[in-house]
Amino acid sequence: MGKKVYAIKEGFNSITNEKIENKIVNTWAECLKYVKGVKGAKYKSFEDVNEAKKFLSDAGNSSAKADNTYPKDCLHVYVDGSYNASTQEYSYGMVAVQKDVVLHIESGAGKSDSEKNIRQIAGELEGAIKGAQYARERGESKVVIFHDYVGICYHATGLWERREESSKEYYKKMQELMSSGLEIIFVKVDSHTGDLFNELVDEKCKEKLEINSDKTVEKWLSKNIINVACDEVKSEILKIAPMGEKNINVINSNYDEKNTDKTKIYGYDEIASVYNTNPEYAKNLIDNFTSKEKSEFIIFLLEGNKQTNYFKNAHAINNK
Repeated sequence: MGKKVYAIKEGFNSITNEKIENKIVNTWAECLKYVKGVKGAKYKSFEDVNEAKKFLSDAGNSSAKADNTYPKDCLHVYVDGSYNASTQEYSYGMVAVQKDVVLHIESGAGKSDSEKNIRQIAGELEGAIKGAQYARERGESKVVIFHDYVGICYHATGLWERREESSKEYYKKMQELMSSGLEIIFVKVDSHTGDLFNELVDEKCKEKLEINSDKTVEKWLSKNIINVACDEVKSEILKIAPMGEKNINVINSNYDEKNTDKTKIYGYDEIASVYNTNPEYAKNLIDNFTSKEKSEFIIFLLEGNKQTNYFKNAHAINNK
């Protein structure tokens, strides 16, 4: 019998506070360091290292960004998660991009529950759900989700067994989104390799947990220009890259055709009405307004409030 090697598809390094993926180690003791006590850890022993490599390279329904085979003509969403061991909090992030313009940035944090969540993986899953929901709310029929955690694809498609509550809930929600007519294409991107949008979502996750980053985005902005859809997106980037303001370009209001169409279909009065029945959808429409549209909307609301007060005062006078 030959010497065994151990292929780890999914584990965790508690010393460096980093997830472990697609790693081959030579001893059971070393393997144990990355899988012991880690919920959802996936690993297997092999006597042939080539079989171990084949086990790790099985990409299921996810392609690699380096292959450059993913669609370029649709919405792209980058997702990530992070974890702070000292506070036991996790965070999620998502960055929506179309034609190299950043349309939307969202991030948040929550308390990790060892019975339901797996450290930062809970954030990774939540980021993917948020990204898919954003695509559906925009009326997209197709979205590419870029991820550095392969479980984003495997748990969504059912390729991996779901043992934890977070992965079960993730599978359910993603299946609902895909059944609604949204085509989701999963693309694996290697973490910390200089991919701008992946670095951006990574740093937004760390920001939520007050974890120091390598300031890769700010370094990139010192020599390059990034295009964003609105001032709100710019302000989100400035939170992690305050020295990069001069190279963050807010594009003109004619860029986002989908959002412009929505503004035409939904007038300001209709958006105000939609808020009463579906506030999240209305907020999404408002978030994607240009600065000019937001000013117009505020004036519309103020004018409406002025008229309401006029009629209230008139009614009060008539009742005296």
